[in-house]
Amino acid sequence: MSRRDRRDRRATEQELALWKAVNSDTVLSRMRDALQPPDHPDGRPGPLPRIEQAPVAEPPRPFARPPPPVLTRFSPRPPDVEPLRDITPGLDRRTARALRRGERAPDARLDLHGMTADRAHSALTRFILDSRARGLRCVLVITGKGRRYTAPSESGFSMERSEGVLRRDVPRWLGQPPLAGAIVGLYQAHRRHGGDGAFYVYLRKAG
Repeated sequence: MSRRDRRDRRATEQELALWKAVNSDTVLSRMRDALQPPDHPDGRPGPLPRIEQAPVAEPPRPFARPPPPVLTRFSPRPPDVEPLRDITPGLDRRTARALRRGERAPDARLDLHGMTADRAHSALTRFILDSRARGLRCVLVITGKGRRYTAPSESGFSMERSEGVLRRDVPRWLGQPPLAGAIVGLYQAHRRHGGDGAFYVYLRKAG
């Protein structure tokens, strides 16, 4: 049989009956029936089935490194202490230069080592007011540098700390009444007079 004869040939009744029987029970027919929305009782077509979309997973976030630890070190100079220069407010050039070089010997000194804060505050107040009343101009207050120690931080790194309570509080006390009005300024002592552990307190003239 030629190709043209096969194209012009019509299916027999037996072939058509067999095709209808197979087509009525195919997988495609069952899928079509399953996707067909059910009709309402009044004959209106029902809603189309809702297709749920699977949630899209978020991409993994890049690994964030923790910030580097901050190392704190002992500050050699409290913020209330004025630096000594040739031109220092309240001091003449010769006095400022002599104090900076350690050539000006203090007229009196007070050692606060081993005192509690309350006792040191009282002793400092008496010492400053009494020294001014006696006409002294430059006095030395020794606080010590404070006990240094190494403490572990939360990040696991060691941090250098200091417990120089008096060294921190003396400048604050001198900036409050009644001592604030009795002094010209507070300066870091030269190393021959105690260095970081002592202060020069230059007093106003008693008037």
